[in-house]
Amino acid sequence: MTNTPGLRVDPSAPASAPAVPVAPHRFRRVLSWILVILFGLLVPVTLISGWAVKTVTNTDRYVQTLAPLARDKVITNYVASAATNALFTQLHVQSQIAGVLPKRAEFIAGPITQQLHTFTETQMRRVTGSQAFINLWDKENKYTHSTAIAMLTGKNPPTISKARELAIGLTPVITQGIDKLDANGVTVFNPIKDALKNNRTLSLQLVSQKQLKSFQFYFMLAIDFRWILLIGTPLIGLLAIAAGVERRRAALRVMMAGILACLGLAASLTIGRQFFVTNAGPVPTLVATHFFDAIMRFLHHSLFLTLGGFVLIAIALWLTGSSTWAVAVRHGVRRGTTQLGETTEQVIQSDAVAKAADQLAKGAAFVATKQPPFRWAGVVVAAIFLLTAGTSAAIVWTLLLLGLYELGLLGVARWSASRAHRVQSIDSGSTDSEAPAEVTSSH
Repeated sequence: MTNTPGLRVDPSAPASAPAVPVAPHRFRRVLSWILVILFGLLVPVTLISGWAVKTVTNTDRYVQTLAPLARDKVITNYVASAATNALFTQLHVQSQIAGVLPKRAEFIAGPITQQLHTFTETQMRRVTGSQAFINLWDKENKYTHSTAIAMLTGKNPPTISKARELAIGLTPVITQGIDKLDANGVTVFNPIKDALKNNRTLSLQLVSQKQLKSFQFYFMLAIDFRWILLIGTPLIGLLAIAAGVERRRAALRVMMAGILACLGLAASLTIGRQFFVTNAGPVPTLVATHFFDAIMRFLHHSLFLTLGGFVLIAIALWLTGSSTWAVAVRHGVRRGTTQLGETTEQVIQSDAVAKAADQLAKGAAFVATKQPPFRWAGVVVAAIFLLTAGTSAAIVWTLLLLGLYELGLLGVARWSASRAHRVQSIDSGSTDSEAPAEVTSSH
């Protein structure tokens, strides 16, 4: 060090603090940000993977997903209309009516056909609104589930014809409709009834090959990496928090990444819905929309649950921060809690409430003294749920509930300790006030 003339070092001055190494903190910040971004990218894929595994590949869940469509008027009316059109196309009804009319009366064949068409569709709607149609719908969807999986994986089985690809058979609906028409005196469709029983080519297409092929890549990705995603995505979020220099801020970043990812997935589903409807082919737009909403409803449910969890945790993390608004909110809550506590104390003065409070205090004291068994019980129950969880939303909510449970135990222990301390202070104060009285009486 160079000595400067005229300057002296004060021996009593405090020594300068050693330089803090910046490189490790910088590495942790960069690593944490990388993991946060990776977490945000994987959240939508993980949600889709959980939905695909639990809904699409499971036959019972697939049938349950599509079951509400059998009670949807848009779908049932469309099926009735398609069945009616199939009947009139097969039999060329107008030509037959014109053939039995005199030449001069052939011009009324069109109006008669239209009236018959309306009456036939009304009878078909009664069929599609019955419990028999609901049972048929579930049976047909169970039958076509293997076809849907084969088309999504790109492996069309040779035993399934292209006319049957993800389509609902209309033959049972048509035959039941013919029976109802026959009971009402309309026997024009009886000649094709026997032929229909041996012919299953009359069907209602639900999804076109073009629609399914557009989702093949994402479906295969979700299926092939499902367990890596379901376990790895929450783990990456935890690692991002652990790598952060300030854990609370790192956790807040992870939650914000999850929120943005969920919002991005919601926007993607909206775009995908429009694409699905646009490529519906002969299926009406409204029918395709209802079908898409039904097949995606469990994914929407998981998405909004996960988004709600991220939002709640982000709010909690923000409230514990040092920003001006967070501090103001905490002060407001503290003042409100104090006023509520004073009001509660006044209520507690009554004997009935005092007895109930004593019983509650005894229970809290027991929980406070037996913390380890209760904590381990919560961990075991959470582990069971985590092992059986099929979606990332279930994993996130299980971990969230476990954290709330542990915080609840801690809160019970602190409340029990503070109440015991308050009771002890009151008892010691009453003892001190009685002591001078005893001294005065002795004099």
